[in-house]
Amino acid sequence: MHKAISINTLCLAPGPLAAHVAQVAELGAPAIGLTLDEVVEAGAGATKKLLRDTGLAGATLTHRAFAYATPDEAAAAVTRLDATIALAEAIGAHTITMTSGGRGALNWAQAAERFAAVIAPCAARADAAGVKLSLEPTSHLYADASIAHRLTDTVALARLAGIGVGIDLFACWTDSDIEDAIGLAGNQIALVQVSDYVYGDRALPCRAVPGDGVIPLDRLLPLVLKTGFRGYFDLEIIGPRLQAEGTQAALRRACAWMTGTLTGAGD
Repeated sequence: MHKAISINTLCLAPGPLAAHVAQVAELGAPAIGLTLDEVVEAGAGATKKLLRDTGLAGATLTHRAFAYATPDEAAAAVTRLDATIALAEAIGAHTITMTSGGRGALNWAQAAERFAAVIAPCAARADAAGVKLSLEPTSHLYADASIAHRLTDTVALARLAGIGVGIDLFACWTDSDIEDAIGLAGNQIALVQVSDYVYGDRALPCRAVPGDGVIPLDRLLPLVLKTGFRGYFDLEIIGPRLQAEGTQAALRRACAWMTGTLTGAGD
Protein backbone atom coordinates (compact mmCIF):
# COMPACT_ATOMS: atom_id res chain seq x y z
CA MET A 1 0.00 0.00 0.00
CA HIS A 2 1.40 3.40 -0.97
CA LYS A 3 2.14 5.64 2.00
CA ALA A 4 0.12 8.57 0.60
CA ILE A 5 -3.23 6.78 0.26
CA SER A 6 -6.17 7.79 2.44
CA ILE A 7 -9.70 6.38 2.42
CA ASN A 8 -12.52 8.79 3.20
CA THR A 9 -15.32 7.46 5.38
CA LEU A 10 -17.82 9.01 2.95
CA CYS A 11 -17.10 5.88 0.89
CA LEU A 12 -18.54 3.70 3.64
CA ALA A 13 -22.08 2.86 4.68
CA PRO A 14 -23.45 4.96 7.55
CA GLY A 15 -22.24 3.70 10.89
CA PRO A 16 -20.24 4.58 13.98
CA LEU A 17 -16.71 5.91 13.69
CA ALA A 18 -15.22 2.82 15.29
CA ALA A 19 -16.67 0.65 12.50
CA HIS A 20 -15.35 3.01 9.83
CA VAL A 21 -11.88 3.08 11.33
CA ALA A 22 -11.88 -0.74 11.52
CA GLN A 23 -12.86 -1.00 7.83
CA VAL A 24 -10.11 1.34 6.70
CA ALA A 25 -7.53 -0.33 8.92
CA GLU A 26 -8.53 -3.75 7.56
CA LEU A 27 -7.74 -2.52 4.05
CA GLY A 28 -4.25 -1.53 5.16
CA ALA A 29 -4.50 2.14 4.22
CA PRO A 30 -2.07 4.47 5.99
CA ALA A 31 -4.62 7.28 6.49
CA ILE A 32 -8.31 8.05 6.82
CA GLY A 33 -10.54 10.97 5.85
CA LEU A 34 -13.11 11.72 8.54
CA THR A 35 -16.39 13.62 8.60
CA LEU A 36 -17.06 16.27 11.20
CA ASP A 37 -20.32 14.70 12.34
CA GLU A 38 -18.84 11.29 13.13
CA VAL A 39 -15.91 12.78 15.04
CA VAL A 40 -18.19 15.05 17.06
CA GLU A 41 -20.41 12.07 17.86
CA ALA A 42 -17.47 9.89 18.94
CA GLY A 43 -15.61 12.67 20.74
CA ALA A 44 -12.07 13.92 20.26
CA GLY A 45 -10.55 11.62 22.86
CA ALA A 46 -12.14 8.47 21.49
CA THR A 47 -11.25 9.46 17.91
CA LYS A 48 -7.62 10.09 18.80
CA LYS A 49 -7.45 6.72 20.55
CA LEU A 50 -8.97 4.90 17.58
CA LEU A 51 -6.42 6.46 15.24
CA ARG A 52 -3.55 5.72 17.63
CA ASP A 53 -4.60 2.10 18.16
CA THR A 54 -4.88 1.41 14.42
CA GLY A 55 -1.90 3.51 13.35
CA LEU A 56 -4.05 5.53 10.95
CA ALA A 57 -3.17 9.14 10.19
CA GLY A 58 -6.00 11.66 9.97
CA ALA A 59 -5.64 12.89 6.39
CA THR A 60 -8.57 15.29 6.55
CA LEU A 61 -11.65 16.32 8.49
CA THR A 62 -14.60 17.21 6.23
CA HIS A 63 -16.16 20.47 7.42
CA ARG A 64 -18.31 21.26 4.35
CA ALA A 65 -19.53 24.82 3.63
CA PHE A 66 -18.39 28.08 5.24
CA ALA A 67 -21.28 30.57 5.05
CA TYR A 68 -20.44 34.28 4.87
CA ALA A 69 -23.01 36.03 2.64
CA THR A 70 -24.69 37.86 5.54
CA PRO A 71 -23.24 39.10 8.86
CA ASP A 72 -25.24 36.55 10.85
CA GLU A 73 -24.10 33.69 8.61
CA ALA A 74 -20.50 34.89 8.82
CA ALA A 75 -20.48 35.05 12.63
CA ALA A 76 -21.92 31.55 12.89
CA ALA A 77 -19.49 30.22 10.27
CA VAL A 78 -16.44 31.57 12.11
CA THR A 79 -17.59 30.02 15.38
CA ARG A 80 -18.25 26.69 13.68
CA LEU A 81 -14.94 26.61 11.78
CA ASP A 82 -12.97 27.59 14.89
CA ALA A 83 -14.50 24.58 16.64
CA THR A 84 -13.51 22.32 13.73
CA ILE A 85 -9.95 23.67 13.80
CA ALA A 86 -9.70 22.90 17.51
CA LEU A 87 -11.09 19.42 16.88
CA ALA A 88 -8.68 18.79 14.00
CA GLU A 89 -5.76 19.84 16.17
CA ALA A 90 -6.96 17.60 19.02
CA ILE A 91 -7.19 14.46 16.86
CA GLY A 92 -4.13 15.23 14.73
CA ALA A 93 -5.93 15.76 11.40
CA HIS A 94 -3.62 17.24 8.77
CA THR A 95 -6.25 19.19 6.82
CA ILE A 96 -9.83 20.46 6.94
CA THR A 97 -11.77 19.94 3.71
CA MET A 98 -14.30 22.67 3.02
CA THR A 99 -16.24 24.54 0.38
CA SER A 100 -16.56 28.31 0.30
CA GLY A 101 -20.27 28.69 0.98
CA GLY A 102 -22.76 30.27 -1.40
CA ARG A 103 -22.70 33.86 -2.59
CA GLY A 104 -26.24 34.89 -1.64
CA ALA A 105 -27.01 38.16 -3.46
CA LEU A 106 -23.33 38.98 -4.10
CA ASN A 107 -21.58 38.76 -7.46
CA TRP A 108 -18.50 36.54 -7.69
CA ALA A 109 -15.91 39.23 -6.98
CA GLN A 110 -17.87 40.58 -4.03
CA ALA A 111 -18.36 37.09 -2.66
CA ALA A 112 -14.66 36.30 -3.01
CA GLU A 113 -13.65 39.44 -1.11
CA ARG A 114 -16.22 38.75 1.60
CA PHE A 115 -15.14 35.13 1.96
CA ALA A 116 -11.47 36.10 2.27
CA ALA A 117 -12.19 38.79 4.87
CA VAL A 118 -14.48 36.63 7.00
CA ILE A 119 -12.26 33.56 7.01
CA ALA A 120 -9.01 35.46 7.72
CA PRO A 121 -9.01 34.98 11.53
CA CYS A 122 -9.85 31.29 11.10
CA ALA A 123 -6.97 30.91 8.65
CA ALA A 124 -4.60 32.41 11.19
CA ARG A 125 -5.87 30.08 13.91
CA ALA A 126 -5.51 27.06 11.63
CA ASP A 127 -1.92 28.01 10.81
CA ALA A 128 -1.14 28.35 14.51
CA ALA A 129 -2.68 24.92 15.14
CA GLY A 130 -0.69 23.28 12.34
CA VAL A 131 -3.83 22.45 10.37
CA LYS A 132 -4.27 23.31 6.68
CA LEU A 133 -7.61 24.66 5.49
CA SER A 134 -8.29 22.93 2.18
CA LEU A 135 -10.75 24.66 -0.18
CA GLU A 136 -12.09 22.28 -2.83
CA PRO A 137 -13.92 22.85 -6.12
CA THR A 138 -17.37 21.38 -6.47
CA SER A 139 -20.11 20.99 -9.07
CA HIS A 140 -22.21 23.99 -10.00
CA LEU A 141 -25.16 21.93 -8.73
CA TYR A 142 -23.86 22.90 -5.27
CA ALA A 143 -23.86 26.64 -5.90
CA ASP A 144 -25.59 27.06 -2.55
CA ALA A 145 -22.45 25.68 -0.91
CA SER A 146 -19.67 27.13 -3.04
CA ILE A 147 -18.58 29.80 -5.49
CA ALA A 148 -15.54 27.73 -6.54
CA HIS A 149 -16.35 25.27 -9.32
CA ARG A 150 -13.38 25.39 -11.67
CA LEU A 151 -9.96 24.63 -10.19
CA THR A 152 -8.54 27.94 -11.45
CA ASP A 153 -11.22 29.84 -9.52
CA THR A 154 -10.62 27.69 -6.46
CA VAL A 155 -6.91 28.48 -6.54
CA ALA A 156 -7.60 32.20 -6.96
CA LEU A 157 -10.07 32.22 -4.08
CA ALA A 158 -7.78 30.21 -1.80
CA ARG A 159 -4.86 32.49 -2.61
CA LEU A 160 -6.94 35.57 -1.84
CA ALA A 161 -7.92 34.02 1.50
CA GLY A 162 -4.45 32.72 2.32
CA ILE A 163 -5.53 29.09 2.63
CA GLY A 164 -4.80 25.80 0.91
CA VAL A 165 -6.39 24.06 -2.07
CA GLY A 166 -7.95 20.62 -2.05
CA ILE A 167 -8.08 19.22 -5.58
CA ASP A 168 -11.16 17.04 -5.98
CA LEU A 169 -10.40 15.69 -9.44
CA PHE A 170 -13.95 14.42 -9.97
CA ALA A 171 -15.20 18.01 -9.75
CA CYS A 172 -12.68 19.68 -12.04
CA TRP A 173 -11.16 17.17 -14.48
CA THR A 174 -13.17 18.60 -17.39
CA ASP A 175 -11.75 22.13 -16.90
CA SER A 176 -10.18 23.30 -20.15
CA ASP A 177 -7.09 24.46 -18.25
CA ILE A 178 -6.86 21.66 -15.68
CA GLU A 179 -3.17 21.01 -16.33
CA ASP A 180 -2.24 24.67 -15.93
CA ALA A 181 -4.49 24.98 -12.88
CA ILE A 182 -2.71 22.11 -11.12
CA GLY A 183 0.61 23.82 -11.75
CA LEU A 184 -0.83 27.13 -10.57
CA ALA A 185 -1.99 25.54 -7.32
CA GLY A 186 1.61 24.52 -6.62
CA ASN A 187 2.52 24.60 -2.96
CA GLN A 188 -1.03 25.60 -2.02
CA ILE A 189 -2.18 22.00 -2.54
CA ALA A 190 -3.21 20.56 0.82
CA LEU A 191 -5.04 17.39 -0.26
CA VAL A 192 -6.04 15.56 -3.45
CA GLN A 193 -9.31 13.64 -3.61
CA VAL A 194 -9.50 10.86 -6.17
CA SER A 195 -12.30 8.95 -7.86
CA ASP A 196 -13.32 8.27 -11.46
CA TYR A 197 -16.24 8.97 -13.79
CA VAL A 198 -17.86 6.54 -16.24
CA TYR A 199 -19.46 7.99 -19.37
CA GLY A 200 -23.24 7.73 -19.22
CA ASP A 201 -23.63 8.21 -15.48
CA ARG A 202 -26.09 11.07 -15.11
CA ALA A 203 -27.09 11.32 -11.45
CA LEU A 204 -24.98 12.38 -8.49
CA PRO A 205 -23.35 10.70 -6.67
CA CYS A 206 -21.80 8.67 -9.47
CA ARG A 207 -18.17 8.19 -8.59
CA ALA A 208 -16.21 5.14 -9.69
CA VAL A 209 -13.07 3.29 -8.66
CA PRO A 210 -9.97 4.97 -10.14
CA GLY A 211 -9.08 3.29 -13.41
CA ASP A 212 -12.65 2.23 -14.17
CA GLY A 213 -13.64 5.45 -15.95
CA VAL A 214 -12.42 8.22 -18.22
CA ILE A 215 -10.77 10.75 -15.90
CA PRO A 216 -7.11 10.84 -17.07
CA LEU A 217 -5.77 10.13 -13.60
CA ASP A 218 -2.62 8.52 -14.97
CA ARG A 219 -1.80 11.91 -16.49
CA LEU A 220 -3.14 14.23 -13.80
CA LEU A 221 -1.69 12.54 -10.71
CA PRO A 222 1.90 12.85 -11.95
CA LEU A 223 1.25 16.54 -12.61
CA VAL A 224 0.21 16.92 -8.97
CA LEU A 225 3.40 15.19 -7.83
CA LYS A 226 5.43 17.44 -10.14
CA THR A 227 4.34 20.44 -8.04
CA GLY A 228 6.19 18.93 -5.08
CA PHE A 229 3.00 17.81 -3.31
CA ARG A 230 3.69 14.97 -0.89
CA GLY A 231 0.45 14.94 1.09
CA TYR A 232 -2.43 12.49 1.01
CA PHE A 233 -4.44 11.23 -1.95
CA ASP A 234 -7.85 10.71 -0.36
CA LEU A 235 -10.13 8.16 -2.04
CA GLU A 236 -13.64 9.64 -2.07
CA ILE A 237 -15.73 7.15 -4.04
CA ILE A 238 -19.42 7.79 -3.44
CA GLY A 239 -22.39 6.21 -5.16
CA PRO A 240 -24.00 2.98 -6.30
CA ARG A 241 -21.02 1.56 -8.20
CA LEU A 242 -19.10 0.96 -4.96
CA GLN A 243 -22.07 -0.67 -3.26
CA ALA A 244 -22.83 -2.87 -6.27
CA GLU A 245 -19.34 -4.34 -6.26
CA GLY A 246 -18.99 -4.48 -2.49
CA THR A 247 -17.34 -1.65 -0.62
CA GLN A 248 -14.29 -3.47 0.71
CA ALA A 249 -13.57 -5.26 -2.58
CA ALA A 250 -13.92 -2.05 -4.59
CA LEU A 251 -11.76 -0.04 -2.18
CA ARG A 252 -9.13 -2.78 -2.24
CA ARG A 253 -8.99 -2.45 -6.03
CA ALA A 254 -8.85 1.33 -5.72
CA CYS A 255 -5.91 1.17 -3.32
CA ALA A 256 -4.06 -1.25 -5.60
CA TRP A 257 -4.62 0.98 -8.62
CA MET A 258 -3.48 4.08 -6.74
CA THR A 259 -0.41 2.30 -5.40
CA GLY A 260 0.60 1.24 -8.89
CA THR A 261 -0.03 4.66 -10.40
CA LEU A 262 1.75 6.68 -7.71
CA THR A 263 4.69 4.27 -7.67
CA GLY A 264 4.87 4.38 -11.45
CA ALA A 265 4.92 8.17 -11.31
CA GLY A 266 8.09 7.96 -9.24
CA ASP A 267 6.71 8.76 -5.80
